[in-house]
Amino acid sequence: MTEAGKPKGPDAEALWAVAQGGGPGAALAARRAAALWEQSAPGRARQALALAVQLAPLDPAPRLGLARLAAEAGDLAAAKAEATAVLTSDAAPAAKARAAYLLGDTARAEGAMAEARNAYAQTLKLADAALNVDRSDPHAARWYARARGRLAEIDASVGDFARAKSGSEGALTMLRAAAAQLGETPEIAADIADAELRLGALELDANQPASARRRIREAIGRYEALSATEPTEPHWRAVLSDAWALAAEADYARGDPDAARDAMDKSLQVRLRLAAKDPRESWALAGTWRVRAALRAALGDNAAASDSMAQARALAEQLCAPDRLAQEPARFLVHTLLDQADHALRAGELHVAREAANEARARAERFASMKDTTPAWLADASACWDRMGEIARIARTPSQDAFARATEMRRMARDRAPDDLRHARGLAAALVKQGDAALENNENATARAAFSESAIIRVKLMENAPNDRVAAHALAVALERLGLAAKAMGDLAAARAAWEDELSLAFRLFEADDIEGMRFCAIVESHLAGTGGPGAESHRRAALERFDDLARGGALTDREAALRKKLWGG
Repeated sequence: MTEAGKPKGPDAEALWAVAQGGGPGAALAARRAAALWEQSAPGRARQALALAVQLAPLDPAPRLGLARLAAEAGDLAAAKAEATAVLTSDAAPAAKARAAYLLGDTARAEGAMAEARNAYAQTLKLADAALNVDRSDPHAARWYARARGRLAEIDASVGDFARAKSGSEGALTMLRAAAAQLGETPEIAADIADAELRLGALELDANQPASARRRIREAIGRYEALSATEPTEPHWRAVLSDAWALAAEADYARGDPDAARDAMDKSLQVRLRLAAKDPRESWALAGTWRVRAALRAALGDNAAASDSMAQARALAEQLCAPDRLAQEPARFLVHTLLDQADHALRAGELHVAREAANEARARAERFASMKDTTPAWLADASACWDRMGEIARIARTPSQDAFARATEMRRMARDRAPDDLRHARGLAAALVKQGDAALENNENATARAAFSESAIIRVKLMENAPNDRVAAHALAVALERLGLAAKAMGDLAAARAAWEDELSLAFRLFEADDIEGMRFCAIVESHLAGTGGPGAESHRRAALERFDDLARGGALTDREAALRKKLWGG
């Protein structure tokens, strides 16, 4: 008996000795030893499960456990090998479903989303096969639901929100049915909480903050219960922190700033406690400080935002100090510094913004200048030069050089990864900023060349995605700037051609009664009215009609009122 008067539990070392001795109960002893070591000695737990695999090669359970522990330790190759062994064995469909799900998670961690989607789809088929044998099997239903949830997350990541919500709702329905049969075990409670949180995030994206907040509240309640019942498992506190941060976003969106501050501070408190117990949680804590800074800035509390960014930066610098050549920590710090620069810019603290952006630039260029550097570092260096240009522009000092350097870095990134559309979009955006800076400095030929190149890139992007409204709007912006540069050089024909193309895009982008569409088209038609030619008068009348509609709706800005007066000849 123990001091508390309870029977003493099994001893892992004794169980390990039994397992090593072999015999009928050796495999079970190895699995029980692994379960006892899982929290305190995960390395030994993996060793015990490996022995269990040797002792009972036809049993999928120890292989699945070994795969899970390997994945948690970051050894994705070993996790995939063990899961694949189960998937290609003669195991029951339910065990294979778990293996396929784990393969999906490892592929997702590696960024291989197509591979992850295929693995989760295979999980659905295997779980469905198990349900065909027993439609009331709650365990198979749970794995089916989990796979649907993961597929919903992938759908959301590519912008298919309707499909994502449908899949998420189906997953939640199945999980609640499983809970009704089994009772709400900790595993099912966690899955339900994950499903509620996923739906809450989707509803928040769909501008339904009240409904999202209710779902997030459901998730928080379950995560708090799991944290209380399993105090040695840090995962529940980590997801609880994430849930409180999402709750803060929902509270902000529904217009409750006090609740938003309170929820964000609860998220931070959970992260602080986690980091105090486990230094590995410090990275997530730094990220939470950044999220808190963004929320406080959105609420107009610039002092709290600045303090939060300073905390995030100090922590990130401390975490990077042991190995200055470690790339992922360095990238986190560079992005933290850029966030700090952005917050300082919005608050008008140019000296803080300049120092943070310059420090980010120095760190990013150190990696960008390395042999065989990745395009991501060149893109990060470009972002740093872009911030330096913005700071110079606001300070009314020369900004062209900074924006030109940002463009060159983006061009190098695009050249290293020509098939990655992100770098093409980044180069097109950098060219527009470079052109704007040149136009402001009356370097019209340089501006025109930059806008023209940006427009050419964006035309190609439109050809790849003809129904992409974001790509169409980006092309319209480049065409507007190209027209301005051509007009500044006296080439009215080129200006007219650019703006006519822009107007055609605007008619595709906006509905007839869309306020922003009216504003956009009126400004383009005003440009066209100023270029002369046979259609100038019809463009002038069309622009005036749109400005009149905006005035009647109370949506006319002072700048647009002045342009309207000019069109009237006043």
